[in-house]
Amino acid sequence: MIFSGQCHCGKVKASFETQKTPQDLGVRTCQCVFCRRHGAVNISDPEGKITIDAAPEDLNRYRFALKTADFLICRQCGVYVAAVMGEGERICSTLNVVGLRMDEFLGIDEAPMDYDEETTEDRIARRYAKWTPTTFANVELNSSYFGPH
Repeated sequence: MIFSGQCHCGKVKASFETQKTPQDLGVRTCQCVFCRRHGAVNISDPEGKITIDAAPEDLNRYRFALKTADFLICRQCGVYVAAVMGEGERICSTLNVVGLRMDEFLGIDEAPMDYDEETTEDRIARRYAKWTPTTFANVELNSSYFGPH
């Protein structure tokens, strides 16, 4: 199955490919201040695939706290789209289904997640294990580095 969405203005699009139903995947609500302020509801599938389609000039990257991921925000409309980590062939992400208006995932009971007690190393390991392998339709972004320096 392929699920698609876009930010409010349509400059940032994403497709999410998975063999699981939205109900089988479930959705998560991170309890960090950033995600709560954006009303983020996230999905990922380590066996799936995400493609983000955006021009580099249409994305803002925001890092905070441990600086282990880049939070991608549309420069035009301000929608938080995804959190991305990695580089080269090892880029993974989680999508904000509310920001992307992926209706198939809205209305599913949300599982609140609190990651405050994780060490930096544990957080990175969890993300690589649980987040979705990701590519960008724009070749320049595929070679970008996301996450800690």
